[in-house]
Amino acid sequence: MWTKYIYVCNTCDALIEVTACVSPEIDPACICQASSHVTLISWEDATVSPTIDTIEMLDEFKSQTGIAIDSLDVSKVTPREVVKINTNPYTL
Repeated sequence: MWTKYIYVCNTCDALIEVTACVSPEIDPACICQASSHVTLISWEDATVSPTIDTIEMLDEFKSQTGIAIDSLDVSKVTPREVVKINTNPYTL
């Protein structure tokens, strides 16, 4: 799991973000080179979900998860009244 750690510099108020797969052992240093420390103000999950952009990837996703997604075809999820497939909207 990836985690984004957010720090603030106690001298110049710079915001420092560190994304890591493991917890950082030491706090990062600020570019202002001051002798002050940085303070951890928050952390959050930064794991990215896989992108499904081909039929093969969709089939693999369905077999791994058991989720029934019909297709990547927009005509199956968008009503024809909203979007007319294969038509030019600028002609009468």
